[in-house]
Amino acid sequence: MITGFPAFGGMSTNISEDVIKELSSIGHSKVPLRERPRVDDSGNTLSTDMPIVEIEWQTELLTCDEAGSSQIANSLKNIDVDAILHLGLCTSCITPRIETQARNILEMRIADNAGRKISSSEITINGPQFIQSSSPLNRFPNDSFSTKLEQSDDAGSFVCNETYYRTLSSIDYNNEKDHFGRKLPCLFLHLPDIDKLEISEAVKLVEEIGAWLCEKPRIVVACSVLEGMDGRFISCRRSPEESFSGMWEFAGGKVERGESIPEALIREIDEELGVEIEVKGALVKHVHEMAHLEIELHAWHCKIISGQPRLIVHDKLRWLKVEDFLDEEWIAADLPMISKIQKLLLSRTIL
Repeated sequence: MITGFPAFGGMSTNISEDVIKELSSIGHSKVPLRERPRVDDSGNTLSTDMPIVEIEWQTELLTCDEAGSSQIANSLKNIDVDAILHLGLCTSCITPRIETQARNILEMRIADNAGRKISSSEITINGPQFIQSSSPLNRFPNDSFSTKLEQSDDAGSFVCNETYYRTLSSIDYNNEKDHFGRKLPCLFLHLPDIDKLEISEAVKLVEEIGAWLCEKPRIVVACSVLEGMDGRFISCRRSPEESFSGMWEFAGGKVERGESIPEALIREIDEELGVEIEVKGALVKHVHEMAHLEIELHAWHCKIISGQPRLIVHDKLRWLKVEDFLDEEWIAADLPMISKIQKLLLSRTIL
């Protein structure tokens, strides 16, 4: 679902309305999802193998008044959508702006299209002061879109902010979910005037953000099945300040953009354990599905060649014989790989 507004405040056009009309005429879009990289078994990023997201647009041109600000919030139970993207015009913006939250405030410097001009008032009496976007903005791929974006925590105090606040409030109150079981993603995108951003660029950007909203973020993680000098392997326990604290895992971490898996492993193991390693080869690849995220895990056999492991980000480590792998507790993401890793190591087919 994508919404926009007509012209207001004496202006003759509103770019959000123009984008709505264009998407309404298109009906469907096929968008390559750049921020979900695929990696082959050798750890090479497949830059040309981007998944295609097909989007069917439901568009609504909202009236620029209280009724329009309430329209989507009041109809959520009767619409079937995977995400909501509100669009609005920001006359002072140079680049498009993602709004991370809505505020419970109306402070209108000009009247809306119904002649309403409210000062120093709450949108909802006794409602929360702020409501955060229900989209997973902690994984928002800022650098993957065709147009540069800014993020803002101030959506203003006019009808744009009012619409955003009412929609987010309704999502919370009605516990609205998408087809993944996540809280229904809702985001507000402020667009600059058409003299600063062409309609074709705005439409492409909206298509890309829409594709991101409708799909789970995916991260690629490199796991080091790290062998010491005596042939035993290291597992590490996540510290209390980390997510999934107290769970045991193979050391490693996120593969950064433009980084190979061997490069990521060398960097991560230095950062986490303070040792120098030799990357021997790929073992197992597994995609771990979560409600809000996909984790593409690549487990590689590595060996310590210099240094003594230190606890830098974990709170405990343990040394395991390969034969004991299945007797230990593992974090859920690693667990499906353990028996396969054990068989490969025991057969030494990868050495």
